[in-house]
Amino acid sequence: MKNLVKIIFLALLPFYFGCSDDDALTEVSGTGAPTGLSMDFKITQDNSGLVTITPSGENATQFQVEFGDGEISEEIAPGQSLEHIYAEGNYEVKLLAVNLSGERAEVIQNLEVSFQAPQNLEVSIVKDANNPFIVNVSATADFETYFDVYFGENVNEEPVSFLEGETATYQYQETGTYNITVIAYSGGTQTTSFQQEIQIFFPLALPITFENPQVDYTFFNFGGGDGDGVPIVDNPAPNSVNNSSRVGQYTKVAGSESWAGTVAVLNEDIDFSGSNLLSVDVYSPQAGIPVLLKVENGTDANIFAEAVTNTTVSDQWERLVFEMPVDAAQTYGKVVLFFNFNIPGTGETYYFDNIQKVPMSLPLDFEIFDPSAYIFTGFGGGNITVEGNPFADANNPSTHVGKFNKGVNAETWAGAFIELDEAVDFSQGSKIRLKVRSPQAGIQVLVKFEDPTDAAQFVEASATVNQADTWETVEADFTGMNLGNWKRLVLFFDFGNPGVGTDYYFDDVEQTN
Repeated sequence: MKNLVKIIFLALLPFYFGCSDDDALTEVSGTGAPTGLSMDFKITQDNSGLVTITPSGENATQFQVEFGDGEISEEIAPGQSLEHIYAEGNYEVKLLAVNLSGERAEVIQNLEVSFQAPQNLEVSIVKDANNPFIVNVSATADFETYFDVYFGENVNEEPVSFLEGETATYQYQETGTYNITVIAYSGGTQTTSFQQEIQIFFPLALPITFENPQVDYTFFNFGGGDGDGVPIVDNPAPNSVNNSSRVGQYTKVAGSESWAGTVAVLNEDIDFSGSNLLSVDVYSPQAGIPVLLKVENGTDANIFAEAVTNTTVSDQWERLVFEMPVDAAQTYGKVVLFFNFNIPGTGETYYFDNIQKVPMSLPLDFEIFDPSAYIFTGFGGGNITVEGNPFADANNPSTHVGKFNKGVNAETWAGAFIELDEAVDFSQGSKIRLKVRSPQAGIQVLVKFEDPTDAAQFVEASATVNQADTWETVEADFTGMNLGNWKRLVLFFDFGNPGVGTDYYFDDVEQTN
């Protein structure tokens, strides 16, 4: 049903409610005008034109319906329905609502009554972008009055009814393959149906951890050992780099091609926004082994990016980082790994795990990512940029550092923040240490962490810079602070004083004990 929805507040206009009991409309303050008004239409499939109308809305104590054919209903209470007989045609049906304090509102919905079977049925079935178990269904058709949808998970399920322009949402409880059926109804005896099969599963996407038994971690080998794939096995030697329970095992069988490897097809393209760095935890039998990581377009293998990093240790886990020269205009939906690239296989076995984007997290040393990846948001006249280190010395030889500018007339509370991918857990270290270079001594550096979903939740601590014009390491003590979703780092320099255009430099923000 093509919804024409308009909410109009009519507190000063004449209204159709003719309630004889004045007490029913006693003034009550603070209830709020009726909102969320809508009507559910159900038409009897016997060519009679009988339509059942069920109004709904919040803060409404009475409803009345203008049927669109010149007739008006009696008042009804919430939860009640009306029946009305229509001739074939299109109608603008108006729902009028009033609350206890006399505030009124209305909404208009189009109703099409036809005794023909619905035609040109088109159905949209879309999985939720954030939850692979949620499905959204909408539909359009000619001559239809309403739709029913069956999601196919339960044998005796009740259908979900919806109108054209509305969306029916359902969350599956289990993985599996289901048939979604949509039925379009008109006022006639015939209906029109649509059916589509849908697969509900945990998608294979980064990070690849091998820990979820409901994810299909299928890798396909090529160039040798093609039928072997990548078995998921127990971690052969957990350590501080990788203490996961389960990992992937790849054997480059004897006689394999020098370009032999293994590939996984992802269900979601890799999100390279903000950073083009990927990391892989690798356990190699030998140091100095070249590991090539390649990402490919999901349908065109000629679109790819690749990088090589060598192992540095043997028989223990290490995290290899790859800077992928991706094209921002392209998408990448395959991950390919080559171990001991360019050397034929001898039967050696490698373990790998945690294929992921390198997260934006502490420590912040401004060297891992391209400077443009460090996105700070300033406020109150403060601003942070990542620039070349203008004062590199033995105390801080870093190539890049952060620069905080507290502009002229900036607020005393001027600052800037950056969103982190991983929350700071103070049970793992109660101090935040950073290097600061200030043009004057005695300034306060306030370090604050917020919950990005609720900025009213925060912890903060300050440190004092004792020296001017030199790199100094300062610490903010968060001992005893509450644990929380601390994924927003906020920095304030010379906190409590207005800005005069001063630049402050900082680097190596880290958590420590």
